[in-house]
Amino acid sequence: MAKPSITLKYLLWTWCFFLLVLSLVFVFATRRVERSVMAEAEERARTSLNLAGHLLAVHAPFADEAALAAWADDLGPHLGFRLTYIVAGRVVADSEVGALGVGEMEDHASRPEVRLARETGFGQDVRQSHTLGRDMLYVAEAQAGSPGVPAGILRLALPVSSLRGEVARFRDTLLAVLALVFAAGGVAAWGLARRMTGTVREISEAVADIGRGHYDRRIHIVWARDFAPLAGAINALGERIGSHVREIEVRRERQEAILDGMAEGLAILDAAGRIVAANRALRELFPRLPELVGRTPLEAGMPLCVERALGEFEPGGEKSRRIGRFELQSGRVVEVTVAGVAGDAAGPGRVVTFHDVTEAATMDRIFRDFVIDASHNLRTPLTKVLGFAESARDMLAAAPAGDRERAGAAQALSTVVRAAGDMAGVINDLLAAARDRFARAREAAPAVDALAALKQALAASGTLLRAKGVTARIVAGPDGPLPVRQNYEALVRTFASLLSQTPDGVSLSITAAATAATAGEAGGFVEVRFEGPAAVGLELPADGLAAGGGEVFLDGATRVVRLPRAAG
Repeated sequence: MAKPSITLKYLLWTWCFFLLVLSLVFVFATRRVERSVMAEAEERARTSLNLAGHLLAVHAPFADEAALAAWADDLGPHLGFRLTYIVAGRVVADSEVGALGVGEMEDHASRPEVRLARETGFGQDVRQSHTLGRDMLYVAEAQAGSPGVPAGILRLALPVSSLRGEVARFRDTLLAVLALVFAAGGVAAWGLARRMTGTVREISEAVADIGRGHYDRRIHIVWARDFAPLAGAINALGERIGSHVREIEVRRERQEAILDGMAEGLAILDAAGRIVAANRALRELFPRLPELVGRTPLEAGMPLCVERALGEFEPGGEKSRRIGRFELQSGRVVEVTVAGVAGDAAGPGRVVTFHDVTEAATMDRIFRDFVIDASHNLRTPLTKVLGFAESARDMLAAAPAGDRERAGAAQALSTVVRAAGDMAGVINDLLAAARDRFARAREAAPAVDALAALKQALAASGTLLRAKGVTARIVAGPDGPLPVRQNYEALVRTFASLLSQTPDGVSLSITAAATAATAGEAGGFVEVRFEGPAAVGLELPADGLAAGGGEVFLDGATRVVRLPRAAG
């Protein structure tokens, strides 16, 4: 149900008030006029009655009652009233009936005014005349009598209908005036209400414009002083909101400029794990989608292991975490870190940073290749040179002394031996530095969950295993993660390779467990065992895990993947 407008409410209340006041005025005025008219008529009737009595006394004596009746018939029209003379209830004279008809008139002794006049000397009454059939004002006075006039009651009658006609005309006039006042008041109230609602409408439109972003909207003219504080408050509110929004826009532009100027790719995730902001460097790292905002990390092209790690990160539990180093499909290598950030009512968000370390990774690869080349291509020939030089020097030393040329050759061979030894020391130092560097890199690398990698490999190989009729399931495993120091993608590929080489139509039971450290071991191992028939010509994919200290071997027909266990 629609609510009535303020104009209609104001108009109805004003009309009700006017109706009440004007009704009271109408009732009071008409009653006052009626009383005034009746009082004036009564006074006029009294005066006329006194005049008739005086004229009666002056005119006496009358020869008989007929002469009295004739006199009353002659005087009545001049007075404008009905004049009646009553003796002992009998009508002797009546100006309206005439001398000929008075004998036929009924007895008037019971008339109220006659009875009062007989009792008190004066009587008055307002009633309908039985003779004339009209409402009349009767006044009567007792007469002592005079020559020719017996003692009786002189009565005078004034028509009330004429008086009521005057009152009715006054009532109609007053009613017309009050109706005009009522209508004029309603129109004035409507105009005032419209003006007030116009101000309210202007204020509401100004507030709506401010809500739509027009912060320069102001209310300049207010016709009523009562609305001035509200208009001033809304103007101040619009100015303050505009100032805050401009400040926020400046900060946002500054933030976007800072983010776009960063060399690292940066993404801000909400509590649901969707990207709410991304900078230019991140869009360059993941160019598959033109817009990353609103997407999940996996939809944006980030590795699955990154999304899993982001889902496991609790912003309230720790400030930041290094996820690890990953090679993207484009060939770039990035190091990923995540940190918590305040969010909305849904929960805290996450800030993910992708540091492009492609050049560093390339230099590490070049350094590793160089070390390998130095180890295989320089050390072996150098060992041969050193061996032949030492053999030649020993042979020369065993030869007879005194030959100067042989002594010079021995000295030259000694120099070759020393140089070869120095070069071998340099190569050994280089290999030792490389081992230390790669060992520190492995220690600094974040731990990955071997159990999660196994489950991902099972999910990825599900279609192939069903086609081969293979049933593979994890029959034993811990409730929590199995942290290892390995490349996550290489670990998934290793597990998937072992699963794909399972013979057709067999059942494969998989167990995953951590073994305690033994003497000479740092932190123990994690073993994943694939128990079931092995395929003929099985190839163990051990190369991908060797860099991290992992190995793949056969324990009878059981394929075993052993990985160094990481702390945590």
